Amino acid sequence: MAVLDESAAQDASHRRKDKKCSAEDTSTAKKRKKAKLSHRADAAGKPENGSAAADGLSMGAASDVRRNLFSRGYVEFQSGLPWLWELVSFVEDMYDRYHEEVERRLAEEQESWTSEEYGYRPGSTAAEKVTKAMEATGVAVYSPPPSAAEEAPWDTSGPRFYVSVTAAAWKRWPDGAPAPPDELAGVLWPHRTDAALVSGKWPNMIRGLGWALAPPKSDPQELHADIWGDSDKPRPGRVRFHHFLWKRQAGTCCTTQIVPGGFTDGKTRAEHYGQMTRARAPCILVDNEVLHRGAANKSDRWVSTCSIELCTRTGYEEVWKGGGEDDGIYQMLPIRWARQPEPNLV
Repeated sequence: MAVLDESAAQDASHRRKDKKCSAEDTSTAKKRKKAKLSHRADAAGKPENGSAAADGLSMGAASDVRRNLFSRGYVEFQSGLPWLWELVSFVEDMYDRYHEEVERRLAEEQESWTSEEYGYRPGSTAAEKVTKAMEATGVAVYSPPPSAAEEAPWDTSGPRFYVSVTAAAWKRWPDGAPAPPDELAGVLWPHRTDAALVSGKWPNMIRGLGWALAPPKSDPQELHADIWGDSDKPRPGRVRFHHFLWKRQAGTCCTTQIVPGGFTDGKTRAEHYGQMTRARAPCILVDNEVLHRGAANKSDRWVSTCSIELCTRTGYEEVWKGGGEDDGIYQMLPIRWARQPEPNLV
């Protein structure tokens, strides 16, 4: 699969996108407010059948999203997520309530960030302490692939953190998370394998809900893929692991760096660093099997990006079950949606 290089045309396009992000966007704020109202109305006892679409996409545009996501590994939404889904407002509510406490507690443990034993990622001890202190809230902190130097040999330079609110979601929805709008479901799960109940159970699940967190003055993250199949389970012509990333603060852009078409079973080579492109949109959808990294945080403040990670039934059966994440303890939260499409959309 061809990997696209940066070009002057892309740079000009990106400058336009940066301008759009900085100018954005009362409509996105209104959509989020509507989603939050829907979320709170549901808490009062209304049915949880997924929020209505905000703007949605045409059938052709939805097909383009599926195609580009599979081939390039990411799609940008320049006006924010085109659909309203209660999971989005849930993550944002949890972020609003707890992000300052998480950042304060991590900062208090800064002396331990780079003093980990061999084999442990930077920040692991701090993440464990904060998780224990905030257990009652349903918030947990993990240490994902760390920050690394900008130049070869890309030595580890500090921690990155991931704040999970999946435990809180389990408490809120013990029988499964609310379904997305049907149009979004058609984008995510067009294949019948991912649409039908399995022995009476919901087919698709949530790998994680929360936000990625970069400390002040952080180098970019190590280039990585989040999950991938073994050589005997290659990508089956559709996305197995979807990852929504968006900015809580209106007018700011996701800046995740991605290797377009970089589906390498998690293997990185020196040339991949020259093939990266930087997302510039308030919301992006990423295939978790593509090579990517969090961009550098050159500011004096913590920088966060909200996150919803999904696992299709195909991904569960082919990759997740029996893999490194399947430790017999962690349980993915099911999504209360199923349909038997006929024929397949892809």
